[in-house]
Amino acid sequence: MKKFHIIPTIILFFLISATVNTGCTVTDTTDSRRRKLFPKYPHEFTSISYHKSTEYDSSNIQRVLLLPFTVESGRDKVVDEVTEAFLVELQKKSTFEIVKSQEFQDILSQQKDVWSRGLIKPETIVEAKNRYKVDAIIIGKITQYQPYEPPVLGIKIGMFSARSGNIMWSTDAIFDSSEASVIQLLKTYYKKTYQKKQSLYDWKIILLSMKRYARFVAYHMVDTL
Repeated sequence: MKKFHIIPTIILFFLISATVNTGCTVTDTTDSRRRKLFPKYPHEFTSISYHKSTEYDSSNIQRVLLLPFTVESGRDKVVDEVTEAFLVELQKKSTFEIVKSQEFQDILSQQKDVWSRGLIKPETIVEAKNRYKVDAIIIGKITQYQPYEPPVLGIKIGMFSARSGNIMWSTDAIFDSSEASVIQLLKTYYKKTYQKKQSLYDWKIILLSMKRYARFVAYHMVDTL
């Protein structure tokens, strides 16, 4: 059975274009960048890698399907928390409509090989277009997860065209709250997004909940769109 091949995200950061073996050609120029946040501070955060292709810029994307994130450990709770966090932040972007998938015991959930092998199954594209009428699909993976202090959350996420199967946007990051640069981000994020300050915990309240911490991570990663 024919499969759409994509180049894994890490390689995509360094290639301008490539033709894969099955004949599906990735012709879009990819822009490799590392997001530098607060470079004037002593501890700048430079651990967000991302790219957007010219196909993303030229496509009229109106509806996007967000699939539940995957995680090796099978922790259902963290999957729900992280997926919901990215859903909220993507909706806040207001660039396109986000559709959340329902009942995922079918072909759309069988994408664990996307990041390890660089493959996206054509059945996934067809099913997404037929069932949800979307222009693109967002697939994410939780690469690192530590719920207790200091919390750590690593994420890989990518948007794939429902027309070509090509990857149009991807970002990869690890937010380790034991690092000074992440603490600086947390403090700034808290001041910007929390209207009522928590007198007892202040910005540290984000460290006490993986749900809050996932929103913090999603906020910065979605900002690369």
